[in-house]
Amino acid sequence: MKVSKNIDIREVVPPEIWNVYGKNSIWFIDERLIILLQFIHDYFDAELTSNNYHYHKAGIPGPYTQRGFRMPDSTIGAKLSTHKRSIADDFTLKGHTPDEIRAEILRNQKPFMEKGLTTLEHGDDAPTWVHGDMRWTGLDHILIVRA
Repeated sequence: MKVSKNIDIREVVPPEIWNVYGKNSIWFIDERLIILLQFIHDYFDAELTSNNYHYHKAGIPGPYTQRGFRMPDSTIGAKLSTHKRSIADDFTLKGHTPDEIRAEILRNQKPFMEKGLTTLEHGDDAPTWVHGDMRWTGLDHILIVRA
């Protein structure tokens, strides 16, 4: 179920939510996260992959189920993770390495911050994906955090 031009709600909710709430899964997502993800997709003009359990290849679902919103009792990530507040996402972009994505965002921070991005996870801690979130930092630049 598309919630923006290129973002499907299943990309940001785990199957535990989708399987119970279906299209109403949108209730659990901060709208700003969808706006930010769509902006990232458009800025890089590249296919964004977050959760992909709803895509099947040869009958096998994609492996990612916890890259967006995580249930409060999830043991993945930090106890008070921004994922559990629906203001974080882990993603990749087709044709771009995570380091390239982070570098471009940091070179051109203003439009990303205007869409709500405040924080990126350091590449050493997120080597094969980009973690971005929208926590309040009070800063005029994007914060780089370590896991």
